[in-house]
Amino acid sequence: MKFKNYSYLALMGSVVLSLSSCDKDENLISNGENNNNNGNDRQYFNVVVGVNVDANGPTYAAAYKNLSSTDLHISFNNWGFEVPSVRTARVYASNAGDFLYNLSYGGGTISKYGVQGGESYSDIKTLDISLAMGTTNPRWTKLNDTYASLHHVVTEHQFENDVYTFTNTTGILTPINLNSFSIIRKDDNSTGGITFDFPRSQEDINNSLHVWRIDAPVICGDKAYYGLNKRGYDPNTSTNISTSDYSASSLVVDFPSLENPKIITSTVGRGSTQGYRTPVAHTDERGDVYQICAAPTKIMKISNEDYDNSYNFDLSAALNMTSVGSNGWFYVGNGIGYIPFYDATLATGTNTVAAWGVARIDLYNKTAVRLNLPDNLWLAQYQNGVLGEDGLFYMAIAPMGGSGNIYMMDPSSTSADGFTVGASIETLDSSSAYLGVF
Repeated sequence: MKFKNYSYLALMGSVVLSLSSCDKDENLISNGENNNNNGNDRQYFNVVVGVNVDANGPTYAAAYKNLSSTDLHISFNNWGFEVPSVRTARVYASNAGDFLYNLSYGGGTISKYGVQGGESYSDIKTLDISLAMGTTNPRWTKLNDTYASLHHVVTEHQFENDVYTFTNTTGILTPINLNSFSIIRKDDNSTGGITFDFPRSQEDINNSLHVWRIDAPVICGDKAYYGLNKRGYDPNTSTNISTSDYSASSLVVDFPSLENPKIITSTVGRGSTQGYRTPVAHTDERGDVYQICAAPTKIMKISNEDYDNSYNFDLSAALNMTSVGSNGWFYVGNGIGYIPFYDATLATGTNTVAAWGVARIDLYNKTAVRLNLPDNLWLAQYQNGVLGEDGLFYMAIAPMGGSGNIYMMDPSSTSADGFTVGASIETLDSSSAYLGVF
């Protein structure tokens, strides 16, 4: 894989000299940490709702010290902080919940806000990242409490003598320092970001496939793993061809230098590993990465910088369902996680059919239990849950356009009723949905 910006690469190499190893420095993620905003010093729970999510309406947030009381009722009717965004906001929060971060997808900016409680948020800084990324529509992911990744790909159809030959994909990666809220760049004249061409596997060549999106990176040790999505192209009609019939794969780069990119491929999962808003991969306490592919959903294991194809966690089989899909999942620790999933015989990943549920999963025993949550859920854009100081995992669950609650899942319980119910929540209209707790 060939890099195209060697000066930036040199910069990132120098960054390594100023940072301790990924396992020891608090600035870098350590094994077992994930981007679910876990922490022992939580100041706020940020509850976020999207309005008219199909048409990319506004997004509102409000901050609370405690969500466990059933006397608390959360409504965004003429109340709440509107998170500025051209389309439904892509939100993250600091581990303590005292800062909120947002990508204005389509607006080409990222913003940092101070959380002051209730609907009070202070505007700390907004960055225009369109120059660094070459687009106003990049993806981004909070890697840990210090770093985030902006990422994007550019595709270019190649022709020889006016005959289509293949589609080339160029990747763009740009790291963000969340503390200073700045692009990590070589100097004042550097836009930031590196570019490289994705190699084409034999499978890509045989089936005329190309990478068209990357997202949802996770850090494990000194590597970053990005999920990939592929598709085909029909030159006769100049249209893209959607497919999930390809080997699941990931982009691996050194972290934080972003050097030595390579592609790893699974023989267990098929289709996209990039997810959709929800994180798809997490690092456990043992130093392994667990990642899902979309549909049918399988949980795959990455060890020693490659897929461990002896590990195969089939979510459909574990839930005794014909075909299950998912956009991502959340890890709480000790091999336990929670996964929003849908019945893939009724819906697709972003379809508004209310065919969703949430399951507790055990990575080590490959078991899954569907929780007894309300029916008619739509969790296609559900983005986050948090682990509280009480050891419970907090999610905002409500049918689209309906009322629901904050659910506090007990990771130690294997029961379908392994949760307690906290504050009540309501949406604003028939196309509103809660994006999560941050």
